[in-house]
Amino acid sequence: MSYSEKYQQLEYQIEKLQNEVKRLKEEEANNKLPRNFAIDVVKGILDDGDTDYLDDAFDWADTKQGYTYWNDIYVDIEPLRKKDIIQLQKWVIIYLEQNQK
Repeated sequence: MSYSEKYQQLEYQIEKLQNEVKRLKEEEANNKLPRNFAIDVVKGILDDGDTDYLDDAFDWADTKQGYTYWNDIYVDIEPLRKKDIIQLQKWVIIYLEQNQK
């Protein structure tokens, strides 16, 4: 294998590692509880799909999705999607894991 081929192979491996680091950072960000997370409110939203109390559930600005995203769901511009329900469920699990006695 020539020097050029080895160099290209190393660059490719570095790129793969950088992509994996980026993916893990995004995953970690998704696994962080937003400020003011109110588990009882979130459980209520998950139980009946009613987003009327979403404004009391957590600090929207402290999420990857951002304030506008959650506000659009709250004011019925956008529906509560499957991916949103999954995210809320993840946060409930994280909360429960962090608060186990």
